[in-house]
Amino acid sequence: MVTVSVVIPARNAAETLGETLDSLLAQTRGDWTTLVVDDGSTDGTAALTQCYVDRDPRIRLLSDGRGSQGVSAARNRGIAEATGDWLLFLDSDDWIEPAFLRKMLAVLGARPGARVAYSACRRVSPNGHAGPLWLSSEVARAPFEVLARQCPVVIHGFLIDRTLIDEIGGFDPALRTCEDWDFWHRLARTGAVFHPVPDAVAYYRLRARSLSSDAHAMLADARIVIDRAFAADPRVLHPAPRHADGADPGLGTKETSFGHFALWCAAFDVGDGGRGTDLVLPLPDDGGNIAETCRATILAGLRARARIQPDEPLSQDTTFIAAVRELLRQVERAAGRTGLARQLEHMLEPDLFRPERLTERLVIGRTLLVRQDATRLTAIEVPPEVDSLQAEFRLPGREAGWIEVPVFASLSRREVAEGAIEALGLGAFAKGTRAWHRPRFWAQLMAEAIPQMPAIVRNWRGGRPGLRARAKRIVRKSILAVYGSAAKARNNPLFTALVDDARAEAGRVPIPPARSSAETGPDTGPSDTGRRAYWESVYSAPDPWAYGSAYEQLKYDRTLSLLPRGTIERALELACSEGWFSVLLAPRVGHLTASDISETALSRARQRCTRFANVDYRRLDFFDEPLPDGLDLLVCSEVLYDLRDESELRRIAAKLAAALKPGGHLLTAHARLLKDDPTRSGFDWDGPFGVDVIAGALAATPGLALVRSMRAELYRIDLYRRLRDGERAPPPEIETVESGPPPEPAYARSIVWGGAEARRAEVQARESVEQLPILNYHRIATDGPPDLARYRTSPEIFRAQMRWLRRHGYHAVTSADLARHKASGQPLRGRPVLITFDDGYRDFHDTAWPILQAHDFIAEVFIVTDHVGGKAQWDAGFGTPAPLMDWDEIQELGAAGIRFGSHMASHSHMNALSGREIVREAVRSRALLERALGVPCTSIAAPFGEASDRFVRIAGRCGYETGFTTAPGFAHLGSDPLRLPRIEVLGHWSLDQFAGAVRPHAHWTTNFQLAHD
Repeated sequence: MVTVSVVIPARNAAETLGETLDSLLAQTRGDWTTLVVDDGSTDGTAALTQCYVDRDPRIRLLSDGRGSQGVSAARNRGIAEATGDWLLFLDSDDWIEPAFLRKMLAVLGARPGARVAYSACRRVSPNGHAGPLWLSSEVARAPFEVLARQCPVVIHGFLIDRTLIDEIGGFDPALRTCEDWDFWHRLARTGAVFHPVPDAVAYYRLRARSLSSDAHAMLADARIVIDRAFAADPRVLHPAPRHADGADPGLGTKETSFGHFALWCAAFDVGDGGRGTDLVLPLPDDGGNIAETCRATILAGLRARARIQPDEPLSQDTTFIAAVRELLRQVERAAGRTGLARQLEHMLEPDLFRPERLTERLVIGRTLLVRQDATRLTAIEVPPEVDSLQAEFRLPGREAGWIEVPVFASLSRREVAEGAIEALGLGAFAKGTRAWHRPRFWAQLMAEAIPQMPAIVRNWRGGRPGLRARAKRIVRKSILAVYGSAAKARNNPLFTALVDDARAEAGRVPIPPARSSAETGPDTGPSDTGRRAYWESVYSAPDPWAYGSAYEQLKYDRTLSLLPRGTIERALELACSEGWFSVLLAPRVGHLTASDISETALSRARQRCTRFANVDYRRLDFFDEPLPDGLDLLVCSEVLYDLRDESELRRIAAKLAAALKPGGHLLTAHARLLKDDPTRSGFDWDGPFGVDVIAGALAATPGLALVRSMRAELYRIDLYRRLRDGERAPPPEIETVESGPPPEPAYARSIVWGGAEARRAEVQARESVEQLPILNYHRIATDGPPDLARYRTSPEIFRAQMRWLRRHGYHAVTSADLARHKASGQPLRGRPVLITFDDGYRDFHDTAWPILQAHDFIAEVFIVTDHVGGKAQWDAGFGTPAPLMDWDEIQELGAAGIRFGSHMASHSHMNALSGREIVREAVRSRALLERALGVPCTSIAAPFGEASDRFVRIAGRCGYETGFTTAPGFAHLGSDPLRLPRIEVLGHWSLDQFAGAVRPHAHWTTNFQLAHD
């Protein structure tokens, strides 16, 4: 049986094809076939392939003699002839390691429904030198959004389900280059999960192919590919709903993506002897470290053309160096950042310009650039005008590492060493919950050990026990030093002063006193206090279930409409509560006994019915105590589902029937529970049964017959009659009625409208996850500027989305819940979702909160504290800005259970603020929220999804524990807690698109980290 079909397009590949085919013959799994498609070769390619065909029947040669049709056409022909369940596209000058197919298939087989796996790779120079292991973990986290903007994968690193390729079609023959990039983002648009396989390795030969050597052709084809990625693609018949309209520009615009690819092409052209400057396009500021992005892009383009590895030297030809300098000046103009060319030249010095003495320090604006040898680290003196540090660290045998951090004072050698470990990725393998599995531990350990590393290595290699013992003592001393210093705070005086000033400024803002938390419902009381004590606790506050609401009053009116015709002399109302129905029933009967287990409830019933002389009151627990007999009417509503089980229900049903005289009536009203019928709307209560079971038990009681029934979506009201001897039960009159007004939001939260695909209690009992969707909304409204429509979700659509979540068993969590699970390492039970709102618009208070409350969800809202009670002035450029919540409304919601976090103070772009300004805003906004709400504020979501190293470091030092970005994807318990991704819910989404975005598409439950990511 054929499992894998390997398609190899080959044109004039006689020199390399043998090595490619040998790597297949060496595979440790043999269930494969290979199709070598000869694309009009004029050398010995066909003859070489025929030799392999003669050796192994799994290899076939396809050749039609029509001359070269191009690599895409060749691959498409191979697809048409393939018979395997999985396809691998292997170029004729690349190869794979012997265990490649076994490892890839093992990952796919372990994940039901998996359709795509991709491997790590190594680039190999023409001289045979293999570069470092390389795999993009971002492709696994957000395949389409990454591949819409770049192509950080190799063609033969994938194993793909054949049926998926049939769905999207093959390669586009009209593209001379970038055809694989076009194929990958079509594949990702389907929503398929890309499963990474870090230990399977594909080898990619760096070569100068004629098509790829034309930078202008590559740029022209890339424009087509990127344009397609940012729009609907009719070639993909079944796209994932969230990708149907193309890549999300909020995660990086088309112009930004094209600008950076154009820069790569420009560098490639310079490496090919051209000028490159005519290829440079505008470089929009995306809020990241543009200097580091440009440096990496330029080096990648130059090395690609030179076909060299990161540790191999670039040309030092003076013409070439001059062309690079001119390119840097053009990049500065394209980015609109004064000083960028000088900054890039400093960053490229060790790789390219190679002066006799490298520049170790350089100040540009408010940024200090520093370069250090990681084996000889020293403290860094920071000038007073500097608030940002870009540091480069070099270590023999490794590519240079860069970090960008905020600075407020000089850095000690220990702090510099921490940065070096982070920049060089030396702590990337550390993970887990114990101290020695944390990257910070290893950073601190290396800070102690790096200066002594030569002695450690020398003593260890010496081989003598005494010297090895000395090396161990050095390491042990370093570890102890780490533990001894881990608890020491290292806030410098300037940072402390900034924090104190920001807190003092917040203290001068007038804010109403913090409110205490509101009651979330009646106290259930200790389980061992007995039934009477429990119900007394329920009625500790009046009207515990909103009996006076329009929903309940309509139900009472309908219940009264079912009263039997004629005179009703003796009536007993069981569980009368506070007399809300008693006061309506009393005028309709000769004498009414209102009974309840709670004396508090009876006392309120007396007050409500004082004008009626025909009512008496009795404390009665009818579950255990006897009932009077000879009753004309017995009313028993909203209480029978408090029984333990169905046997108890049958006993009580017989007891109720026995209390009626022949011809007497029993009137009941009870709610529908999901347990009765999960396919219909109902209350998701923990009781053993609802009205359907209750009605069945009563109808089955001997001598009791249903005569009238009124049925609504959430409840039914039934009238039964005790039959006289020999009387036959009449056919019941059944009436279906509209639901009318819904219950109050606080009491409707247990309703699952339309039935439940999964009940919360059930999924929490059987499921646990280590990842969850974090939803990101802005406004729940229909009004506003057209250009901001994507940030508005209509109330009707939002209600449908919350209903969908509720029906599928989701429950809401907060950032505090997420932090607690991260700290414990325990997965989250059930199907958690974190619902967030940015900016604090007033329509959250007026519209979103009632909908959330009615579906039993809470949310986390990020407030722009300087604008509380005002308007969203940052939207003024698009039209009239919407109003924001004031402090009274924020406090009201906080008391009701909504959690609030910081959206900074001014809603500015973080890259437009200095480090000191970020500190002041982060501290001031946090202090204001804590004073207004009386609870800690530990979560932050910077405007525009900011998550640069500088901002994240400042947020952490200012006391924030959880940070939210606008990067797409699911949050994982192993994610950086200050860089949590969110799913932005767009205003135009259909319910199917929403469902497709929320459902987990990833099947792995652990994070993975690679030293060469």
